[in-house]
Amino acid sequence: MRQNVKVAVLGLFFLLLAGFNAPAFGATADELKKQIADKNIEIQKLEDEIKQFQGSISETQANAKTLKTAIAVLNNQIKVLNSQIALTTKKISKKELEIIELKNGIGEAEFSMHDRQRAMGEILAGLSRAEEDTILETFLKYGTLSDFFTELDNINLLNGKMRQNYNELIKIRVKLQTQKSAAENANKDLKNLKGDLVDQKQIETQGKNEKSNLLTQTKNQEAAYQKLLKDREAKRAEIYAEIRAIESQLVKLVDLSSLPSFGSGVLLRPIAGANITQLFGNTAFAKITDVYANGFHNGIDFSAQIGTPVLTAEAGLIKATGDADIACYKGSYGKWILIEHPNKLATLYAHLSLIKVVKGQAVSRGAIIASSGNTGYTTGPHLHFTVYDARTVQFKPSRVCGVLPYGGYLDPMLYI
Repeated sequence: MRQNVKVAVLGLFFLLLAGFNAPAFGATADELKKQIADKNIEIQKLEDEIKQFQGSISETQANAKTLKTAIAVLNNQIKVLNSQIALTTKKISKKELEIIELKNGIGEAEFSMHDRQRAMGEILAGLSRAEEDTILETFLKYGTLSDFFTELDNINLLNGKMRQNYNELIKIRVKLQTQKSAAENANKDLKNLKGDLVDQKQIETQGKNEKSNLLTQTKNQEAAYQKLLKDREAKRAEIYAEIRAIESQLVKLVDLSSLPSFGSGVLLRPIAGANITQLFGNTAFAKITDVYANGFHNGIDFSAQIGTPVLTAEAGLIKATGDADIACYKGSYGKWILIEHPNKLATLYAHLSLIKVVKGQAVSRGAIIASSGNTGYTTGPHLHFTVYDARTVQFKPSRVCGVLPYGGYLDPMLYI
């Protein structure tokens, strides 16, 4: 009976080890730690560089009234995008090193488990031999009573070692499971970083094309740029006046009684951790500038460098996407997305650099739907965010800017 129990226990330990491969070690732990630390230094340097470029863009674009300053803005944007590409490349290298480090840790843990398995097998074999005889037979093997009790002590010692090895085995197994989970997460992070790199290269190409198109349109002549700028300003004023006129009527259809109660967290912030640079309504900025028709801002703005992930404020359905720059370059929302949510709210995300969803697609709360940008009429890279009563939303062609979204707007600050 006891023999069968020992066999079953030994089988259990083999099961604990099932699925683990033999260890395979590469670079030493110290070498990997140093390489990862070096990558961290390089990453920090690139992040500081991006901040400097970003400051230059905001400062220059605010006064971009000449062709020279417009080109300077585009050059700085391209520099930022190049730095972002370099930063993501470094992060990928660092993540690959971290994965190797985790794999080495997994290999060491597996080796320790195999070592414990071997030790426990030897202990079980010793216990098996000791217990094959009856107590009387064991006693008769020894010439003295002292030798008999010494043997019993040895058996107890083996049992103690068995328990000790078992406890250590459990600890190693927990550690191994933690390391494997960390490795899975690291691989997911690596996949996301590689996706980011593809997006960033696409956005960089767009930036270079924008610069090339501007130089082609103006033939690098200031007079031609001033005429282009004047035409854009006229279109922009007409577009915003049209939006304001339509939405001032649609806002009368808003039914607050059937919408979610006001409260923080009803909607997520679409840019994680970003500062709000422009509030809703008749703000001080709206009153002193002609950026918005009639001095009214129909949403809020979040500061965000080009390429920052844009998140869905709530689960919903992509009702439409568009690019106003096709019909009226730099005149309106640029690239935009509108999502309808089950709670009867709808959200608009504008001035995007890259749209990652399509009309009719279902999206979850907090999903990445786009990259922020500087398309449309802006005074610097940011995300424009509007909240509508979904039942009032319309999509109709404007007089000069193609199809645009309109709706009965609400102050987003009531919900985020």
